[in-house]
Amino acid sequence: MRTVAERDRLGNPLMRGHARDRLDGRMRGVRVLAALTLCVCLSTIASAQPTPPDATPPPPAAAGAKLHVYTKPIEPFSFQKDGKNLGFSLELWERVAQKLGVTYEIHWTKSVSDLIEAVKAKRADVAIAAISITSEREKVLDFSTPFYESGLAILTRAEGKGVFALMGETFWTASVAKAVLVVLLLFVVLAHGVWFFERKVNADQFPRPYAKGIWESAWWAISTMLSGGCDAKGPMHTLGRVLGALWMLVCIVVLTYFTAAITTMMTVSQLSSSINGPNELPGKKVATVKGSTAEKYLKEHGAKVSAFDTPDGAFDAMNGKKVDAVVYDEPILSYHAKVAGQPGQQVVGLFERQNYGIALQTDSPLRKQINTVLLELAEDGTISDLRTKWFGN
Repeated sequence: MRTVAERDRLGNPLMRGHARDRLDGRMRGVRVLAALTLCVCLSTIASAQPTPPDATPPPPAAAGAKLHVYTKPIEPFSFQKDGKNLGFSLELWERVAQKLGVTYEIHWTKSVSDLIEAVKAKRADVAIAAISITSEREKVLDFSTPFYESGLAILTRAEGKGVFALMGETFWTASVAKAVLVVLLLFVVLAHGVWFFERKVNADQFPRPYAKGIWESAWWAISTMLSGGCDAKGPMHTLGRVLGALWMLVCIVVLTYFTAAITTMMTVSQLSSSINGPNELPGKKVATVKGSTAEKYLKEHGAKVSAFDTPDGAFDAMNGKKVDAVVYDEPILSYHAKVAGQPGQQVVGLFERQNYGIALQTDSPLRKQINTVLLELAEDGTISDLRTKWFGN
């Protein structure tokens, strides 16, 4: 049963019109809200789409600012000559900068430690020379992908030895002593055998008396060994000649052996070094460069370390015989030995392998772009050509 008010409202046309208007207003509000929601969704989906490759943000220097590139003198990677910046690393960086389309300014420091500190303090955008990639350095900065594989080596001095020392190393050995005893035994047997057969048919050259006959037989054997024969003396008996032929064969073998031994002694054994590998470094006086991975290695392995600000200081200590060797990066030692090393100096060993990279600030936006360029330069042979130019084949 409806009340009187309800019957009046439903039955009154004016009241029914007001109800329809209120319903239409609510529907319009719902449609507007749905449209706004759809716009927000489309905007969110559009913003979530990946950035196209062409939209890669340019490097920081693209707006005209110059990159601050730090390096240090370390020939042949980076050095100055006639006012020009030269070296493998600097020429490689020039190729990288060209591909990136950036400008830069070179700053010179004294050591690798200074380079690391400049990057860490954000004075340097890039540091390049011969900087080894290590876990300790990676904690305070970032590195590019490696562009050169290296390792530590030893620059040592080969010295000549005295005649008696050489003879002791070459001849006074157990194997040589055994060979000499065998030859002497054959010599005694031969001398007696030749005299025994020749004394009856050739008494003029090999007399019957024992002492005189053995002496002549021994003289013939010695002359045959040293000169290949003995003038106006030789066996005539068939068995004597057989023994003579066997002795000549022994002489050829003995002379060949001793000739080879003497040749080796004069060409190889006369140059010897007191340090021939990393296992011989403990306890030795060794020069290296301050703050380098070589200094850390030497201290950990018990060497008597003299650290210098530059490799030249270490080389001077070596030349002045203040140290027994220099331990540093292999390509730098090999280059020095080839270009400026003193006679007798040689590079031995290759250990503690390491890689060189470009040092960058932590989270530098340049890192990915530089890595891409370095890989491109490796793939097209540019880095290989630079290695050949500065280090040879």
